[in-house]
Amino acid sequence: MDATNDEQTELLRNIWKQMVAMDRNLSSRIDQTNVRLDGLNERVDGLNERVDGLNERVDGLNERVDSMATRMQENFARIQRNFERVDARLEAIGGARVDELDTRLTRVEEHVGLRSR
Repeated sequence: MDATNDEQTELLRNIWKQMVAMDRNLSSRIDQTNVRLDGLNERVDGLNERVDGLNERVDGLNERVDSMATRMQENFARIQRNFERVDARLEAIGGARVDELDTRLTRVEEHVGLRSR
């Protein structure tokens, strides 16, 4: 064997040792990163569960709002029909009859003290 071969062999051994050491260091760092990622994944899963719960609550609230809006529309329609009926009755009674009723009501209010004379 000549000295050059021995020197090259020694250089290759040193390079190999450095590569093995770097591999161990890198593997250790990868393991630490994986542990951190597992922790983050658990936190993300927890957040996803909370978001799912909030979405369910929002869906429930949307259903309630839709139901209330429908009922309000139905009630407003019923009120409108009642106003139309009252208006039709008042027109049928006539303005004179309303004036007569107003006069009689005023007298009753004055009599019981709800209105001053």
